[in-house]
Amino acid sequence: MSPTTVTANQDPPVADLDIQEWIQGRYGFVPHPFWISHCRELYLEGPTGQPRRPWHECPPEKRSAVKEAFRHFGMLAE
Repeated sequence: MSPTTVTANQDPPVADLDIQEWIQGRYGFVPHPFWISHCRELYLEGPTGQPRRPWHECPPEKRSAVKEAFRHFGMLAE
């Protein structure tokens, strides 16, 4: 089975664009893909150990919106 194959019990991954559109509609701003990646590390995957430039980090005041989007798309438990 290839890594992109989706089984009946597995949802396809949520694209950053879907997250961006949902946040824009709900909160009125579009998060940078670097911010989404940073929040994935914080809330879903754990630290990668890779150095992160300061402007790649999601601002603390925006993290709750990204975290709520993760919940909306079923990526994070309530």
